[in-house]
Amino acid sequence: MDRSAEFKKWKAQCLSKADLSRKGSVDEDVIELVQLLNAREQFFTTSSCAGRILLLDGGINGLGVQKQNCCWLLVTHIPCVKDDMMVALKKANGDAVFKFEPFVLHVQCRQLQDAQMLHSVAVDSGFRNSGITVGKRGKIMLVLQ
Repeated sequence: MDRSAEFKKWKAQCLSKADLSRKGSVDEDVIELVQLLNAREQFFTTSSCAGRILLLDGGINGLGVQKQNCCWLLVTHIPCVKDDMMVALKKANGDAVFKFEPFVLHVQCRQLQDAQMLHSVAVDSGFRNSGITVGKRGKIMLVLQ
């Protein structure tokens, strides 16, 4: 199978799947960007987050907190207020961990030139932590951050 056909297959498979995030949908603030990229022949998004605030239960063992298999006390993709934070903190079993995660968008690109062009636009737009990765099977991924 040639690269173009393989890319089309990957895109069709990815876009036909349900959103697997805890939220279950694309964040409202990035949905237009996601739709714009997915409508282009040379791109498709594999995951996105408009940015969020998390408050995680650190538990009572004091070990490092991981997002997987932990208790999320609060998660919001919009600015939160003090009262929301205080209510969430009352649910903690021990120390709580406050995290801010900025905007991130993962885009699979058909060709390296496509990724380089989008990377250039992203960096020029202020997303200076963006980068391109080429996988063993030829998948070209761009992370905008």
